[in-house]
Amino acid sequence: MADIFKSFSKTGTGTVYTVPTADAGAVPPVSPTIALVKSIRISNQSGGAVTTTVNVMDYSNSSLEIELYKESMADATESEVLTQPLTLMQQDQIKLTGAGIKIFVSLLEIT
Repeated sequence: MADIFKSFSKTGTGTVYTVPTADAGAVPPVSPTIALVKSIRISNQSGGAVTTTVNVMDYSNSSLEIELYKESMADATESEVLTQPLTLMQQDQIKLTGAGIKIFVSLLEIT
């Protein structure tokens, strides 16, 4: 097993992170992965208020979308989305909606 700390950032709407899917036939092979998300930090420096959502797609449960955060963020504000770590499995995703919103995700991948 390998443990790798990673961080991801993005500005604006879209998928921020997807947990890798196992693929024994790939070169090099991709092992099954679990992601332990420690922090999801969002920031609004867009110049105005922006309605912001952070969702997790749970692919192990028929692609269930779970809303972690939904607020109208005032300009020049930031927020920590998580109050405790989050565990994600293969294919699960973290998604952001909000024009001009910046997101930073810190996690540990275990393979």
